[in-house]
Amino acid sequence: MDIFWNLGWFFKRHWLRYLGCVVCLVMIALVELYPPRLVGELVDAIQSGSFTSDILAETVGLIVAVGVAVFILRNGWRLLLFGGALELGRVIRLRLFHHLTRMSPGFYQRHKTGDLMAHATNDIRSVEASAAEGVLTLVDSVVAGTAVVGAMIWVCGWEMTVVALLPFPVMAFLISRYSAQLHKRFRESQEAFSNLNNRVQESVSGIRAVRAHYLGSAQMDRFAKQSNVVTETNMKVARVDALFDPTISMTVAFSMLGSLGFGAWRIQHGAMSVGELTTFVVYLSMMIWPMFAFGWLFNIVERGSASLKRINKLLAEQPDVKDNAADNQERLDGDIRFVSQGFEYPGSGTAALKEFDLTIRKGSFVGISGRTGGGKTSLLRLLLRQHDAKGVEVTIGGQRNDSVSLDALHSRFALVAQEPFLFSASISENIAFGKPGATQEEIEEVARLACIHDDILNFKDGYETQLGEKGVNLSGGQKQRITIARALLIDADYLLLDDAFCSLDMKTEAFILDQLLNSNRPRTLILITQRLTNLQLADQVVVMDKGEITEQGSHKALLAQQGWYANIFKRQANAIAAGLDPEAADLEGMKQVAHINGAASDAK
Repeated sequence: MDIFWNLGWFFKRHWLRYLGCVVCLVMIALVELYPPRLVGELVDAIQSGSFTSDILAETVGLIVAVGVAVFILRNGWRLLLFGGALELGRVIRLRLFHHLTRMSPGFYQRHKTGDLMAHATNDIRSVEASAAEGVLTLVDSVVAGTAVVGAMIWVCGWEMTVVALLPFPVMAFLISRYSAQLHKRFRESQEAFSNLNNRVQESVSGIRAVRAHYLGSAQMDRFAKQSNVVTETNMKVARVDALFDPTISMTVAFSMLGSLGFGAWRIQHGAMSVGELTTFVVYLSMMIWPMFAFGWLFNIVERGSASLKRINKLLAEQPDVKDNAADNQERLDGDIRFVSQGFEYPGSGTAALKEFDLTIRKGSFVGISGRTGGGKTSLLRLLLRQHDAKGVEVTIGGQRNDSVSLDALHSRFALVAQEPFLFSASISENIAFGKPGATQEEIEEVARLACIHDDILNFKDGYETQLGEKGVNLSGGQKQRITIARALLIDADYLLLDDAFCSLDMKTEAFILDQLLNSNRPRTLILITQRLTNLQLADQVVVMDKGEITEQGSHKALLAQQGWYANIFKRQANAIAAGLDPEAADLEGMKQVAHINGAASDAK
């Protein structure tokens, strides 16, 4: 029952709604006590010979009036109660979504997508049920049950009532045992459902890889096993759940049997009339719903309690990166500087960055390259505070990047990540994601800059073409160019391109880069790339390896150093001249000249 206490904040906020609901339920419980009394009086009238058509008409009229009143009151509590539950679901859903948008990348490494989806769907539905059917069964089992017991005592005395209620303590004991088992088994069921969600999400997201490696049968076997686990855990829940109704039915049956036997004995001894026994039996039959509600209450509450604990556990997690300056919306501007004493990701045990001092001038074009795992992307992550920069001081215009709110910091940057992500929406909506109020002219302008405008026009619906999940109906290059257009539309002062051209041909890449460098819009451009031929115009080139800056300077200066950069650049230039893919030359070159990196570092 602790779920009602845990949801107290919501009940207090909507106290008037729930008060109205309880009033309606109480009135229904009281009004429904009247018809059995009328039926009993009618039976006594028939037995005594005083029955008339007027008595029948009056009785029928009163019962119809009670029915109309109950109809109105039932509609009232349903609107109030279920409307409140839907509002609770909306509030929790928004709170959960807001929480997820604030969490750091490490959070998503700990939690699988399918598990988070289960929290946002199944768990919230279970909590909604607790605020709807849970409240209903609680009020009805207590109020209606108490009202009926009171009426039974009033009509036939406490002796008959005690006999009727003798089996109920046994029922209460059994239901409490069932409830404890139900809570545990439902939690296991929800966890199994989360795992099934993960399996479906991974299979759908990786369907191309599954088909490419002919793993459809293997994936089907894995899914079948996980589905069987879900079925087994749900069956465990069902086995416990199935005990509630028979237990309650048996209790009511024994209660009815005892009442009829004791009632017949009392009639035989003149202690009560047939009409009173009839009224008592009707009241006893009215106890069936409160008893079923009592059992159903534990079922609903235990499900909701397990789900709410799962949701609260998720909401209790704090972002790895604290927004300590949330109220500071100051605009950062100027040179970017990294002063690193060493940085490693939590739990990795190896340094992602080592000691160095790097300054990126405002308005400059800086290229960053190096072997995979050299720390290039880590620089951008620390710049954007996706991770706490322990051991690395990042300043913009001399001001630490953690001195302003995350919103203020992120508003200064536009990032195109290594893996483009597109939403299941139109192309126009995807481009305008960072600027929802953008005009069609603005959208088309950045699409031209990103060299995707003509491709879009070739689609049947143009900019209104609906994309599949993650842009599945586009090529890799088209997805990258749309994400570049999205970043350009934000019109930030700092543009970060993290290997954003890897799926583009060199001609398209050169065109986009030329558009960016010759734009009337001054901006700081940081380009992480393995294609060194496009860094010839960079104001500064930085080569990183194993978290260190091994080479730094202009394109010409690095060629003169005859290090890693010069070697790879020459290989790529030769590959281009031969009509080959320059990145294929990179891979072979990186293997052969790894020793050059070390030699260059020693020479320094």
